[in-house]
Amino acid sequence: RPLREPRVIASRHGLLRTTIVSAQRRVTVAGEPVQAKTYDGTFGGPTLVVAPGDRVEITLVNHLHEATNLHFHGLHVSPRGHADYIFVSVAPGHRFRYAFRIPRDHPSGTYWYHSHADMTSEEQVFDGLSGVLEVNGLKQELPPRLRHVRERTLALRDLQVVDGAIVSSAIDSNAPTERTVDGQLRPTIAIRPGETQLWRLANVGADVFYDLRLDGQQFRVIAQDGHPVATAWTSDSLVLPPGKRFDVLVRGPRSGSVRLRTLLYGQGDDVYPEATLATVVTGGRREPALAPPTRVSWPSDLARAHVARHRTITFSESLDGTRYFIDGRTYDAHRIDLRAKLGTVEQWTIRNTSDEQHPFHMHTYPFQVMSVDGVPATFTGDQDEVILPPESEVVVRIPFTGFTGVTVFHCHILAHEDAGMMATIEVRR
Repeated sequence: RPLREPRVIASRHGLLRTTIVSAQRRVTVAGEPVQAKTYDGTFGGPTLVVAPGDRVEITLVNHLHEATNLHFHGLHVSPRGHADYIFVSVAPGHRFRYAFRIPRDHPSGTYWYHSHADMTSEEQVFDGLSGVLEVNGLKQELPPRLRHVRERTLALRDLQVVDGAIVSSAIDSNAPTERTVDGQLRPTIAIRPGETQLWRLANVGADVFYDLRLDGQQFRVIAQDGHPVATAWTSDSLVLPPGKRFDVLVRGPRSGSVRLRTLLYGQGDDVYPEATLATVVTGGRREPALAPPTRVSWPSDLARAHVARHRTITFSESLDGTRYFIDGRTYDAHRIDLRAKLGTVEQWTIRNTSDEQHPFHMHTYPFQVMSVDGVPATFTGDQDEVILPPESEVVVRIPFTGFTGVTVFHCHILAHEDAGMMATIEVRR
């Protein structure tokens, strides 16, 4: 069926004020009734749209039988109080009001929101508790010829159904799983011949990687993790670990249809098979081809920044693969693992000593990748997530700007996070 994108809740006159209800509901996926955890009764939450400078007021109402909360993944907002405070626990039958302001200089692009409940993030996100969040303004970074192209939000999520309900405990990420786009199974996406569209790609699932390929076409990347890139780049395929986002331009083929696929992908002991996600169908009048952009934005390059401190951080796991560590310790919300100073830049050498990948994600403070296994990284701008390859070493530089408080960094395979691969950091003046 034609792609139906999530309902949009957009700010008006500088304010996004809404209520989001988390509850167990029976929803329809590919024509079948499925028991899932939902935001506002839908499988996959509404898309929240804000602009730099907006005030955000979201009341989370918990009708689940377990505690939950919200994390605004990738946003550069305060990690304290009623902002992106992931240590809050909203009990069943209770509510919590999130309130914060998007900085006026906030990067524009695709972000997302999801449950970050301690030790149950994987189960709740896998069961449906996540949605896309967009910060407006990306098209204004493009040349005038591209500022009116059609936009599409493609939220990627996998699910396993047993006895009419999404599996929500003892999740096996290597088990057969259905891949959905905006909660639909293999929808069709309409495009005109030669038409340029802006696709917001977001992996809003818990554990599974996507290796995206649009047959016969290329992705023109204009933003990564919500940050417009310095120079647009083209790729035949894009790897999205859990939590990753790319904003891309695609062009309609001359005629017929092509498949949007995720390719065969190996991750440790898991093997994710190839699957068709959607079919892109060409139709209607031909449109003139629009030249893709080259330069998109002018982000700050930290290559020559003064580094106040160097650290080495190690990601590891137990031999039986049941416990996951950062610097040899499992997560403890009551312990401060690292302290940094506001206004400084730190360089972290992040080592992965395991035989599987770990997507490193830093809350609040985006970073720049400097090198992977000693090979200098091409400067593209900031991001909030990077894959740590097996037995590897990735160097990043993190500017601690804007906000003080306690937050976390972790592996964004949520099964690993819940099993201990998360640490706290406090930023002080």
